[in-house]
Amino acid sequence: MQGIARGLAIVLLPLVLGGCANGLFYYPDRKDYEAQIGYSIPHEDVWIATTDNLRLHGWFLKAQGASKGTVVFLHGNAQNLTSHVLYVSWLPEAGYNVLIVDYRGYGMSLGEPTRRGVYDDARAAWHYARTRKDVDPERLILFGQSLGGATALALAGREELPGLRAVVADSAFSSYGSIGREKILQIPVLGYLLWPFSPLIVSSELSATPVVRKIAPVPLLLIHGDQDTVVPYSHSQRLYEKAEAPKLLWTLSGGQHTEAFARFRPTAAPRLLKFFEYALGGNSAHLDPEDQAALTAAPTTSAR
Repeated sequence: MQGIARGLAIVLLPLVLGGCANGLFYYPDRKDYEAQIGYSIPHEDVWIATTDNLRLHGWFLKAQGASKGTVVFLHGNAQNLTSHVLYVSWLPEAGYNVLIVDYRGYGMSLGEPTRRGVYDDARAAWHYARTRKDVDPERLILFGQSLGGATALALAGREELPGLRAVVADSAFSSYGSIGREKILQIPVLGYLLWPFSPLIVSSELSATPVVRKIAPVPLLLIHGDQDTVVPYSHSQRLYEKAEAPKLLWTLSGGQHTEAFARFRPTAAPRLLKFFEYALGGNSAHLDPEDQAALTAAPTTSAR
């Protein structure tokens, strides 16, 4: 019986290597959630060119009053920016510009999503933000949720990002391989047949775990609900262990996936603003008292 199962898996393997891997991570659509739900957020439509000649669509939300900094926001793996913008639409009132961009294949952005493509799209968004005349290129924050959080960590750990002052990852997975294996096991029947071949189906290329330590000395904030059933809390625990100081891990007691700036916003939002003040100003006295106590001393090695 075991031989039959393995034989079946080998036959099916070529069919799932591409489609299954993409199906685990990317669920784009082109709906206009702003119109569908009935909210309206002031924004500027922007278009960003990628290195492989695609056009990405984004929104730029301008800070109210004098800008304190600019947040480049990388959203999760489903829908498009018109739904995810609600997680950060409160930041302009607090004095922060926000750039949110749809990855290729999402919303009005051209192309089809791939791991390398999404990574390249995040890089393109970062460098676009720095070119804007209304953005201080030395006061930028990279903030990602779920897939966007994993991408933000991988990008900040692998690239020189001029002007980077903080990285925030909410509900991020530690590696494509580990979350891929977990999701494959959840496929009824077929999951157990495919699980031995999961490293072939989902590689760990461009994952955060091997490079998260290189984000230092830029301050890193990880946020995760301890009841997350989409990306288990253990992923952020693993990332926190691998990261170098200065680093923080916020555990949302009873929290599910990406609830920090939805259900937990009344407490998480002011705490995040204090973290931004600390990251931009370098003074840990700006932090929430709980974060002051938890913050590990910055390393003595020189900046990258």
